[in-house]
Amino acid sequence: MKQSLQFEQETGHEPLTLQVAPMVDIVMLLICFFLLASQLVQGQKDPTVLLPWMRSTLSASEVRSEVTVNLRADGLITIEGQPVAMDSLPPLLAGKADRARRAHQPFRVVVRADKRQRFAALDDVLVACRRAGLGQVVFRATQEEGS
Repeated sequence: MKQSLQFEQETGHEPLTLQVAPMVDIVMLLICFFLLASQLVQGQKDPTVLLPWMRSTLSASEVRSEVTVNLRADGLITIEGQPVAMDSLPPLLAGKADRARRAHQPFRVVVRADKRQRFAALDDVLVACRRAGLGQVVFRATQEEGS
């Protein structure tokens, strides 16, 4: 006794439709993400700092944990848009370095020194980095025109 299975034939298929609403949601989320990410990067740069020229074609790439120290022409130091006193700079940098070490991330300090500032102020920032026990300090500059 053999029994055979009988399947019903489907006569009409629903046409496939493109769902636009979820795609628009994803595109909007991506736009918001990139706008926020660009604002975070721009927040570390002080527009009043005029960077010096450099001739080297080597440029330092960004790492996951870095702090940007802006040194203005008048000697004011800012980090993430906030003014920082010279005496509070070493413990602030040491704390950020400790957090990066605990997260197993490389850490460095990026110094954006205005070309019009006094060298003594830049030297004070470097001394503060040494007191914080930092191993990597990078200087930002703009590339010289014509080279």
